[in-house]
Amino acid sequence: MKLAIHFGAGNIGRGFIAPVLQDNNYEVIFVDVNKQLIEQINLLKEYKVSSISLNLSTDLLVENISGLLLEDKDPLCEKIAQADLITTSVGPKFVKDIFDLVSNIKTEKTQSFIAFENMYRASTSNSSEKSLSKLVLIDAVVDKIVPPQNTTSLDVTVEEYGSIVLDDNKDIKPLNESKIVSYRNYEHEFYKKLWLLNGLHLKLAYFGLSREIKYIHEILNNHEGLEFAEKSIDSLSEAYRLFSDSTEDLDDFKQTILNRFSLPEIQDEVIRIARNPEIKFSKDERFERPLRLLISANEQVETFKEVLDIVFNNNFEEVDGFTEFKKSQLSNDKSYFYNEFWKVDNYSDKYIQALGN
Repeated sequence: MKLAIHFGAGNIGRGFIAPVLQDNNYEVIFVDVNKQLIEQINLLKEYKVSSISLNLSTDLLVENISGLLLEDKDPLCEKIAQADLITTSVGPKFVKDIFDLVSNIKTEKTQSFIAFENMYRASTSNSSEKSLSKLVLIDAVVDKIVPPQNTTSLDVTVEEYGSIVLDDNKDIKPLNESKIVSYRNYEHEFYKKLWLLNGLHLKLAYFGLSREIKYIHEILNNHEGLEFAEKSIDSLSEAYRLFSDSTEDLDDFKQTILNRFSLPEIQDEVIRIARNPEIKFSKDERFERPLRLLISANEQVETFKEVLDIVFNNNFEEVDGFTEFKKSQLSNDKSYFYNEFWKVDNYSDKYIQALGN
């Protein structure tokens, strides 16, 4: 059996990545900084993953697992040297430290490194100039929604849908293609998810805030909210088509996203999704870049305008980061916002015409 070292024994690591690794015939060793969590893993050596969808719920028992503390350097380095695959789900800001640790360990094995993080090219962006002939870095787009959990148990509840897209620009394929795993054009897949999933998520969050709706699924349970969601994802899909020059049929992908967001069990709070607006509305992010493509092509941006009006006309003090965003970027008119925050002088007239000033 092959060996996989997975950094991050949290909900995504236990509820999504580990089952996929085991399906690919890897022994899984978790690494984490949480001593209590690692002790629980080594004591129980198993946990249950419950997958929920609109129609059913299924359970999977994940067995024969073990864990190591990040601070236990000697046994950890020994296991890393033996590993065939090293993976992470620790959060983007911690990946570089893990990469530095792994890349400095001497081994004769050819190893793969995959950072399963919500970040652009999380695997390769942390590499340095040193020789990595034995360590193959593979970028991944990972997609799984995990609802709030019972923190005292190893058991995890996740949505049934899950997707791992690995960069097809590599000769080594550490995971077999399946219903979950595929190898495709990374650039296309990253922006397809960022815009159609994360971009729609953001737009729905502010739509919901403006109507005092608490959860995402409640937005999709009424006619007005569903109509807004469908128009939003259609325009985001058009932006993706302009970006990728693709003839891919996105109808099933779009419907799957709407179905996922409709799950009441996810308990997806709009206040959580709306947080950190200065980042999420910034240039080249999930809102601005597809909007830029649509405006430059004279396409429909009605739902973008609605969200921008909501952002400018409200004070969502309960949203983490909104007050600061309001003060630093929204205190002047929209023209200032386009030119100073988004740096789109060449499009200023089109923006004013499409979105107002």
